[in-house]
Amino acid sequence: MIERLGIVVLAMVALTGAAQPEDDFRPTPEEQKRFELMSRPESWFLQSLAGPREVIDGQRLDPKQQYYFEERRRRTPEQVKRGLATFLDPQARIATRERLTREWALFTKVTAPMHTVEDRKIDGRGGSIPVRIYTPKTDTDEPLPLLVYFHGGGWLYSGIEATDRFARLVANEARAIVVSVEYRLSPEHLWPASNDDGEDAFLWARAHAKSLGSEPNLVAVGGDSAGGHISLNISLRQLAAKRPTPAYQLLYYTSSDFSTSDESYRLFDRGYGLDETFRDFMIETVFPGDLLKRATKELNGASFVGMPATIAVSAGFDMLRDSSRRLTQRLTKAGVPAMYLNYPTLAHGFLQWSAVVPDAERASIDTARLFGTAIRSRAALLRQAASDRE
Repeated sequence: MIERLGIVVLAMVALTGAAQPEDDFRPTPEEQKRFELMSRPESWFLQSLAGPREVIDGQRLDPKQQYYFEERRRRTPEQVKRGLATFLDPQARIATRERLTREWALFTKVTAPMHTVEDRKIDGRGGSIPVRIYTPKTDTDEPLPLLVYFHGGGWLYSGIEATDRFARLVANEARAIVVSVEYRLSPEHLWPASNDDGEDAFLWARAHAKSLGSEPNLVAVGGDSAGGHISLNISLRQLAAKRPTPAYQLLYYTSSDFSTSDESYRLFDRGYGLDETFRDFMIETVFPGDLLKRATKELNGASFVGMPATIAVSAGFDMLRDSSRRLTQRLTKAGVPAMYLNYPTLAHGFLQWSAVVPDAERASIDTARLFGTAIRSRAALLRQAASDRE
């Protein structure tokens, strides 16, 4: 992997400086080499694959993603375990998180500058919560939809900086304000600290929606992977408390029930990024003791009646694919408007590949635009229904 991808061990460079309207991530020389390699045309990758094109369950994996996974599969089980063990060491996990943050940013598409980008810290029950607020340039004075967004990373890594470029893309393509949330991570803070921070951020966004350029009834939640799980829990908590739910949910490759019995789990539990080894480590680290039972019950034991309208997005080569589909079916059965989109050539984490993988770029842009259209249409329907009742 080192020879072909040009990866070397980097002295980690912390991301510093205030948020800027323009993207200010600057790759190191070695990162630039990696970016240029992965930016080569598809024809080069087709000629460079170690094996034939991978076709599973009627889906053909994108050649760039296959090339990347072929290299990752060269790692020995011992190397994988040593990498995961860094999350248990206070000093080592700082470097691991910084490395992963830069990798996520490196391959994510750069979009047009924002109107404003602002870093704040808001009050939460577990202490202050960093948020970054993205307001796009628009030609309207109408209130904009607002998406409170939660990053993925298995509750172990990632954050505002890692998803900065994707948050900008969503803000631009959906024509929406995005509030990106840096919730507390494990193992320092076990579940449900992440859910508590998520709910506190959502309630803050609703309370401050007008001053941010939105309206309380236009505040949605969304996230990728673990962040989608947090979003679901926020909505369920509001139902249980008889408070207004989010206006919409935008969920990327989200597991709703921690199931290991899905066909997609069997097909893709090895060699496609998110795998069984990482999942098992995550479960042990984030949900020790009876926490997994509590987390599973919180979703499986709840009624989905009254949940927000939802867009659920999955990747074809992802062990969580069938979970996303089942989530959509469960919402629909409960009478909730829900749309399921599967991108068959892609794998878990494709939002972080939008700068170099055309299908990932298309999926990122299309789903962001769909969300923007859907939440505006949903808001219009609710306004009309309220008017009819008067």
